[in-house]
Amino acid sequence: MYVSIALVVLSLIYLGIVAVKTSKETKVSLNDFSATAARLQEKVDKINEETTNLTNTSNQITENIQSKKETIQGVIGEAKATPEPFKKLFTSIKNTPNPQKDTSDERLVELGDRLIDMWGRYRVKRKSRAE
Repeated sequence: MYVSIALVVLSLIYLGIVAVKTSKETKVSLNDFSATAARLQEKVDKINEETTNLTNTSNQITENIQSKKETIQGVIGEAKATPEPFKKLFTSIKNTPNPQKDTSDERLVELGDRLIDMWGRYRVKRKSRAE
């Protein structure tokens, strides 16, 4: 009977030692797990911050592109509207009387008349020689 009691006491002591050892190992593992979870949370926070910055930058780029697009469309619209005033300007310049042109036209007509007259006289001379 003393042996049985001694055996039970030794078993309880062994159980206590194993429980304390397991508790210490579990505590270390839980501390490691907590540190890992903290690092992971830190990285998740950084990723969320970067995502927010990326979204803001993307929105700014989109706004910038839209602004430049509107500016370019305005310039293109103005460029498309520009030919009408130029056409009107050229038409008015074309329809403006030019005294030098009138003089040149008169000279050309006079020169043409002289050439026709000279050709006529040449043909008459040629016919008279041939006869």
